[in-house]
Amino acid sequence: MTFRMFFGWVKTAMLALIALAGAAIVALDAVMISGAVPAFETSNVTVAAVSLVAAVLIFLFAVLLLACSFYKLGDDGIFSLMGVFADRVAYNDVSRIAVNAVTSEVFISWRKDGAGAETVTRLNLTQKDSKAMLAELERRCAFATIDTFTPPEKKKKKG
Repeated sequence: MTFRMFFGWVKTAMLALIALAGAAIVALDAVMISGAVPAFETSNVTVAAVSLVAAVLIFLFAVLLLACSFYKLGDDGIFSLMGVFADRVAYNDVSRIAVNAVTSEVFISWRKDGAGAETVTRLNLTQKDSKAMLAELERRCAFATIDTFTPPEKKKKKG
């Protein structure tokens, strides 16, 4: 089973804006280097070339984060890919699954190979996907304890 990561609408919009800005800078640098438009021609091609490479990298990373970020429940564990960064957690390494009763956010506590400090990871999913993934995690993580918690209410500021 594969679940697409959801970063929230604001972060998704920011990543899309970064991708668009990167694409615009790539186009501008390409015009500056080519000299196709005399008004944008530059005598310092090296600076424009470095800017072009940086803009391509920014564009690629933003697009990869938007398009290639997911969780996959395999036979032996949870595989997560966030753009170009991958991680795998074996089901046997998961010791606790915590679920926010209000938002349905899922958190997993795990320790790789039973050594080192325990890591807590929040799964970036929509509410619908959180519920579906939770059902699968309950089935696949046989040794994990499952807790539901209600977060404390936020204090209102006096003003």
